Amino acid sequence: MQNPSLRQQALSELAPVIPPNTKASILTWLEGTGRLMDREVVEPKNTEEEEIEEINALMGDSDDYIDEDDDA
Repeated sequence: MQNPSLRQQALSELAPVIPPNTKASILTWLEGTGRLMDREVVEPKNTEEEEIEEINALMGDSDDYIDEDDDA
């Protein structure tokens, strides 16, 4: 397997410490490696008006039902 990022280290030896790169921030590194992606703007699916219209369409416009609470 060819992977230049991997190294073999003997168990009896201490692992070398990778020095921090103080010149670049994480944001700069992400942008430089192409790992930072812009968010897609997502529009809300239903506005309040559309939801009300959908509920009214499901309920219908019929006023011929009898409400038990009506004293008429």
